[in-house]
Amino acid sequence: MLDKLTAAVLGTVNAASGGAYKVMETAELIESLPPKLKTDAAGVENALRYLSERGYIDIRYFDRGTCCVCSLPKGRTYEESAEAGRARAEKRGKLRWLPAFFGAFFGAFAGGSLAALLFLLLH
Repeated sequence: MLDKLTAAVLGTVNAASGGAYKVMETAELIESLPPKLKTDAAGVENALRYLSERGYIDIRYFDRGTCCVCSLPKGRTYEESAEAGRARAEKRGKLRWLPAFFGAFFGAFAGGSLAALLFLLLH
C-alpha cells in the first residue's frame, strides 16, 4: 500500500505518461499534487525513486529536477485496484453499524424482559 503522496505522484505519472516515456519536471509534478499534499522537490524525488524501486514506474534518467518516466503495468493497475478497494470499504462502512445496532437492541429487549419477568415472579 502506498502513502497518499506517493499514490498522488503515481497518479500524475500515470495520467501524463499513459505507458510511454514522458519528460517531466519536478515543479510540474508538485503543481499537480492536491493542496493537502504539497511537498518540495526532494519529496517528489523520493516518491519517484520509491515507485521505481517497487516496479510501479521506470525512470530512464533523473537530472536536476528533470526526469524521464514511464508508468509500468503494476503502476497503472494500482490505481484501478485502489479505487475498487475504496468502493468496497465505503459500502462495507455504511452497513457495519447495522448488526451492532440490532444486537444491542435485542440484547436490551431480552434483558428488560428478563428483569420484568423476575420482578413479577418475586413479588
